[in-house]
Amino acid sequence: MTEQKTWRTRLTGALPATRESRIIAVNALIGSMGTGMFLASSALYFTRFAGINETQLGVGLGIAGVVGLATTVPMGMLADRFGPRNIILVVCLWRAIGYLAYLRVDGFSQFVVTASLLYIMDRAGQPLNQALVGRLITGTERNRTMGFIRSLRNLGFTVGFSLAGIALTTNSKTAFHWLFIGNAVSFLVVFALVWMLPRVGPAVAKDKGDGKSAKAVVPPIRDWRFVAATAANGVMFLHDAILITVLPLWVAEHTESPIWMITVLVTTNTVLTVLAQVRVTRHIADLATATRATTVSSVLLLFACVAFAASGWSDTSGWAIVTLVTALLLLTFGELLHSASSWEISFAMSPEAAQGRYFAFFNVGFSTAEIAGPAVVLWLLSRTGPGGWLIIAACFPLSAALSWLGTRQKPQPATAGPTTTPHAEPVPATNGS
Repeated sequence: MTEQKTWRTRLTGALPATRESRIIAVNALIGSMGTGMFLASSALYFTRFAGINETQLGVGLGIAGVVGLATTVPMGMLADRFGPRNIILVVCLWRAIGYLAYLRVDGFSQFVVTASLLYIMDRAGQPLNQALVGRLITGTERNRTMGFIRSLRNLGFTVGFSLAGIALTTNSKTAFHWLFIGNAVSFLVVFALVWMLPRVGPAVAKDKGDGKSAKAVVPPIRDWRFVAATAANGVMFLHDAILITVLPLWVAEHTESPIWMITVLVTTNTVLTVLAQVRVTRHIADLATATRATTVSSVLLLFACVAFAASGWSDTSGWAIVTLVTALLLLTFGELLHSASSWEISFAMSPEAAQGRYFAFFNVGFSTAEIAGPAVVLWLLSRTGPGGWLIIAACFPLSAALSWLGTRQKPQPATAGPTTTPHAEPVPATNGS
């Protein structure tokens, strides 16, 4: 009986602690499965069946990316005004309709319009989800839930890509259509699950309890500390560009490693993320621990870049394999630490009454790195070869230093009464629904 209780306790402890966090985690899995199916098939579909070429595809996605970036903060403001749950419901329906609309696209202009309208919602998804977590979940379970979201998203993308690979072997237009339809259906399922969550109204600035009204919220662009943390976060997210875009090209074109190592490296990263992301969040409970984690992450990413550089300095495949595996492990653990620390930093530095717009602004750093990062890193490596990795390596500790400037606590004014810290300690989460 004791052994059975221990087994059940371990299983329960490995799952999200509250009903709300479990629903949000399942949403991440389902939504990423649909998105994985779409991403694996979209480029081939548009260039083969939608009347656009590869150059037009790149230009169109670039335009849509800029539109999505420009509308991220306004979408966050809507979340503050009407509640993140209500806005997410609208986003789910919009995305379901939009991905079905792709099936009617024929030509460049139709593609640009459809993609731009979709990117408004796609770019808003991450900050809206984080705002929903911030409104429904408290204490250490909040960051832990974000860890589950990231782990299950990675798992969902892998499943989605696998399903798409099976369908694409038929090379038929109908198979592509079903992948797009599957993505649209995934957002309808997410809509149904979000509907089950408690309703959260507009965020309201709280009275501080000293008889004075709560001050108006300062826009994130006017909070230099938050701007510094956002900029640093964007540069730190270059690890994403390295993993997704740069690594395959570097292995194939600049090292003596066998080509199958690309699959080994990417699969290893996915497995480690799924297994370890939630565990990493246990060590990040407040702004101080998040800042330290960012510093450690920057050191790991620095050495990862050095290892990538070393992989291109030898003519032997054995050396290339060893250095690439070393680089991948350092990159992965640096990525895990940075992701967890970035959530806590954005939670701790965002006013409760304006979480939507603050999270959206913080996400602009990530989106900018996602759009510009691959091009910048690839250009640098094409010009300098392995030495370019050393330039990239230096960016990470510099970014950690900038993040420290933004996240260090403000000096407290001397007062006769008790003082308060700018960020309260998290409240321990319950272990049940």
